[in-house]
Amino acid sequence: MDNAIIELRGLTKCYGSLKAVDDLNLTINKGEIFGLLGPNGAGKTTTILMMLGLSEPTAGTARVCGYNATNTPIPVKRKAGYMPDSLGFYGPVSYTPLRA
Repeated sequence: MDNAIIELRGLTKCYGSLKAVDDLNLTINKGEIFGLLGPNGAGKTTTILMMLGLSEPTAGTARVCGYNATNTPIPVKRKAGYMPDSLGFYGPVSYTPLRA
C-alpha cells in the first residue's frame, strides 16, 4: 500500500533564466510531520503553490493524496489548506444582484 500523501518528482519552476525550484524530489508519508524551511528566495512558496495546483511547474509532477496537482487541481484544493504570509483583499466591492 502506498502511504505517500505528498509526492514531488523532478519538480522544477523557471522564471525566464532563473530556476526558483530545481529538480525537487520529496515524499511525505501519511502520519509524518514535515517543515519546509529555508531563506528568502529559496523556493518554499513556489513549491507550495505548485503542490496546490496554483502554479504550473516548468517540469516534473506534484501529487497530493494521489491527485496530480497540475491536471486535477480541484481535488487537491479540497484536501489541502493554505494560509499565505500576507493576505490580499479587493478594494471596495459593491453587490449587484444578477438578474435572469
